[in-house]
Amino acid sequence: MRWLFRLIRNLLALLAIIIIIVIVYKSVPELSGLNPFNNDDQQTQQISPKRAHSTYTVEDNALLQNVPLGQTKQAFRWINKREFMDVSGMERMGYNDDYIAGQRGTEYILYKFGEPQMYVYQTEQDLIDDLNELNADIKLAPKDSY
Repeated sequence: MRWLFRLIRNLLALLAIIIIIVIVYKSVPELSGLNPFNNDDQQTQQISPKRAHSTYTVEDNALLQNVPLGQTKQAFRWINKREFMDVSGMERMGYNDDYIAGQRGTEYILYKFGEPQMYVYQTEQDLIDDLNELNADIKLAPKDSY
């Protein structure tokens, strides 16, 4: 019986310590960077393309409509790049680990893997300027290169 009282006393002490830690983390602003209880979405510094003329969602794309956003990079690695260009109507394309850029007619398209939208540019220079700001050196190459 004595062990039961000791167990209850230890559990209450542990609960009190946990409550104190939670109160300290929630009330001290200097600890906000270390706060594991903060459920606010942390603002990650993402640079988004600024010169895009318009956007369209990935669901509008026949190739990517059935691929979950988190898997678009993996799906793109597996598919044949020349067939991808044929189906999407791209004349020139370039890619790296984070982005796909391409030319379709007079429009230039930029897609970041995992994002729900693609960015459309009217000039190649606007696309190149945004790629430079995003630190993504992508050169557009014709179908024959793939």
